[in-house]
Amino acid sequence: MEDEDVAIDIGAAIGAIASNISTQVLRLYIPNKDRHSKEFGTQRKWVLEAASLLSEIGGGCTIMPPVEGIWLDEQGIAIWENPVVVYTYVKPKSFLDNLPRLREFLHRLGRETDQGEIAIEYDEQFFRIVQYDTEVSL
Repeated sequence: MEDEDVAIDIGAAIGAIASNISTQVLRLYIPNKDRHSKEFGTQRKWVLEAASLLSEIGGGCTIMPPVEGIWLDEQGIAIWENPVVVYTYVKPKSFLDNLPRLREFLHRLGRETDQGEIAIEYDEQFFRIVQYDTEVSL
């Protein structure tokens, strides 16, 4: 006898409230090097700021230990780095309310750490920011 697919309402099975189920993941990649392969030394500051913002968007976040990655610059030269991935499962209203802050953070990160691009994942799509908003004076 073959195993058959069985539909399970996992939320109900574990006692989760339907209004507290999130399906969209937002992941930010916080680099440790600039576009010239130089460590900029403030990665932890950026990780903590990202964690604070993502916690507001999703009610909490997870910070992964540094991973190893490669980014190819405009000339195709490999920049080896150790980005930290910070992610949350978004709450739609909080996400929409914080989109301007998210944009400001990402563009400031790119500008202030001299990045060739900033990468994020949202809802199974990968986005690259390569031009940054100019700094706004308050």
